[in-house]
Amino acid sequence: MAPIKKDKTFAALEAVHTALKPLTAEDRQRVLASVRTLLEMPPAAGIDKAGDDAADVTSVGPALATPRPLASTRPLAIRELIQDKKPDTHPELITLFAYYREKHENLPTFSRADLEKYYTASRENPPKNYDRDFVKTITRGWIHEDNSNSYITSKGIEAVESGFAGATGQTKSKQKAKAGKKRS
Repeated sequence: MAPIKKDKTFAALEAVHTALKPLTAEDRQRVLASVRTLLEMPPAAGIDKAGDDAADVTSVGPALATPRPLASTRPLAIRELIQDKKPDTHPELITLFAYYREKHENLPTFSRADLEKYYTASRENPPKNYDRDFVKTITRGWIHEDNSNSYITSKGIEAVESGFAGATGQTKSKQKAKAGKKRS
């Protein structure tokens, strides 16, 4: 009977490998952490403090290597992402909200109204004209709008992940500087 279990184990390994192979290392870790939680499995011993996601090949079974668990499986708060990426404008914030939905909540599609709710959740002040700023994200190529099937584009993902380096348009700090000069 042991060979049947080995075959099932190997088949499971192949299925998991096939599903995870196209994902980034960060996404693989997130998926594995979620599966561990769903299966109510405790974290494995031997957490790699360096954050390396390579397999620990010292405990190889018949067909499996025991992977090193994540250093942390805590969810990322929207405020943490804002503090990390430092968006300067409302179009950047809106794009960041779309990114957060897809990467951290596994909700890749949305409507305009869905993203507007993140202002409250993130404790950010909403823009005076949300629709205008949403359209700016579309014209910059960061979001594709299709009613409730809108999504963040590859260009939008790159913009967020780069911390909006090279983003077009004025930043809030430049706008404030101009406003200060006009008052003088």
